[in-house]
Amino acid sequence: MPKKPQLRQAIADGHDPARAEGYDLLRTRILSEVAERSWTRIGITQAHAGPAGPLTALNLALSESRRHRRRVALVDLDVARQPVLRQLDAPRPKPQDTPRFGAVRLSDRLALLAVAAHPAEAATMLLNDDFASDLKTELSLLAPDVVLMHLPPVLDGDAGLAALPLVDCVVLAVNGRADVAADLRSCEARITRTCPILGLFLHDAEV
Repeated sequence: MPKKPQLRQAIADGHDPARAEGYDLLRTRILSEVAERSWTRIGITQAHAGPAGPLTALNLALSESRRHRRRVALVDLDVARQPVLRQLDAPRPKPQDTPRFGAVRLSDRLALLAVAAHPAEAATMLLNDDFASDLKTELSLLAPDVVLMHLPPVLDGDAGLAALPLVDCVVLAVNGRADVAADLRSCEARITRTCPILGLFLHDAEV
């Protein structure tokens, strides 16, 4: 976990019940629905780049990993920015000609899977069948009960759209300080062409 106070205060790791409560509620509401449909991959995305998406993904993963005997994998597919690693104040992988995966254990039951690749090739990589197969292999080694995937933003370039086929459903993180109704309508139209939106989560904080 990060040592910088401005990063620490945004992470709901269970030490502050008030901070964790919203993510625990989100976890409880969505994961029962996910289980009913036998979905195992939940995407978390947002309209534009910013802290809403990565913080929602990270805090939801932490919330789920606090459940007894639940193994969680968090995958950051925003290879151009690697914002989850940034939130953790962790080193970001250098670009690689061939995509490479790196797993970081955040706790006994939570692993973060990062991807090293060229940012300019993000969308092409995400659309590649070989990448999807390699991702499946990497996840099988972690053997999670649920996979949370932080996706690139939907309205910034095409990488966000390219990532949608890799998930079963999507939670849309809403930046309460910046997103407007037109953004949400555009996100809904683009996402639902590929997969269902499981819900919206209002993130109204700045880091």
